[in-house]
Amino acid sequence: MNLKQEYKFPVGYHNLHEQANINFQLNRLITNGGLIEEMKQLAPKIKDFNDWKRELIILAEKALSEGHSLHAAMYYRAAEFFVAPSDPDKEILYDKFIELFYSVYENAIGEKVQIPYENSFLPGIYLPNEEGKGTVVIHGGYDSFLEEFYLFGSFFRDDGYNVILFEGPGQGAALKKNKFPMTHEWEKPVKALLDYFNLKNVILIGISLGGYLGLRAAAFEPRISKLIAFDIIYDFFQVLLYAGGPKVREMIESFLDTNQIDMLNKVAERMMKNDLLVNWGLNHGMHVFGVNSPFEFLEKARLFSTADISDKITCDVLLLAGTNDHFIPIEMFYKQIEALKNVKSLTCRMFTEKEHAANHCQIGNYKLVLDFMLNWINITK
Repeated sequence: MNLKQEYKFPVGYHNLHEQANINFQLNRLITNGGLIEEMKQLAPKIKDFNDWKRELIILAEKALSEGHSLHAAMYYRAAEFFVAPSDPDKEILYDKFIELFYSVYENAIGEKVQIPYENSFLPGIYLPNEEGKGTVVIHGGYDSFLEEFYLFGSFFRDDGYNVILFEGPGQGAALKKNKFPMTHEWEKPVKALLDYFNLKNVILIGISLGGYLGLRAAAFEPRISKLIAFDIIYDFFQVLLYAGGPKVREMIESFLDTNQIDMLNKVAERMMKNDLLVNWGLNHGMHVFGVNSPFEFLEKARLFSTADISDKITCDVLLLAGTNDHFIPIEMFYKQIEALKNVKSLTCRMFTEKEHAANHCQIGNYKLVLDFMLNWINITK
């Protein structure tokens, strides 16, 4: 399959819903294959996460009945997104997404791989190209599946690179099926992958929280020759508390510093009752990190910072960000730049609203950012 000929990434970030994160997820779905007209009709129906799940399942079943398996797959994936980990439908929806995805792309994927890791394996997809210009390794972050990046990876494969998409601890099937919780020590799964494929001089792309994870891996793994942080996350703990404002941040930090476990958990539970997104965020975080309380989750989240490891990174680095990222404070972009004192080269790109790429991970203009990445890879050889 040739991405450039068969799939055109849509351009434009649409104002579909008053809630910023739901609006972002609708735009993310459009980028991944959802139909814009269906998203416009869907948006007014969404008042809570039950609405989200119900309406997207309806769209998935409609698409499936009309023979549109890829649209159905992406709608099932989106339906799964906000479902609580305790809901048995979460795994059912994931399994439907996976089954449909591979039914569509079974002849286009080079090889599904199982990378030995601890007592099990990490899942991956290998997209080979005989031209062999190099190897690009791609992973997501906090809430993505590797299958969502198939077209992303195909873009580099079609330019002559061997591409490996993989899920590490806390992601996709590595979490859901193999029960690996998220780790901040991302050099460990990356080492397992590089050892398995016997690779050197790898180009690593980390997406969303993968912006932190990739930088962490590059600090300890010399076989990474180029690193793309798409986007940057200088301090994940601060990102989590960003929307709450400085008073909430100071209170949570104080509870953690003084080990007030019960107090923090009570405050978190109250916030979860009053805010749907806080409820989802904390439940999802506890699930991904494999812990049982908000205190444990936030305590682990503090480990996800590049402040103490950035000076260890010596490869070529590309940092990407958007001027209107509702997740990540813009000042983190500049903090990350300042912290990378020993890299071989540093390229930084801030995308804007006029480019339709100002939002998190440049949702709204994937083609623009892919072209920029590819050009950077090719000129920094």
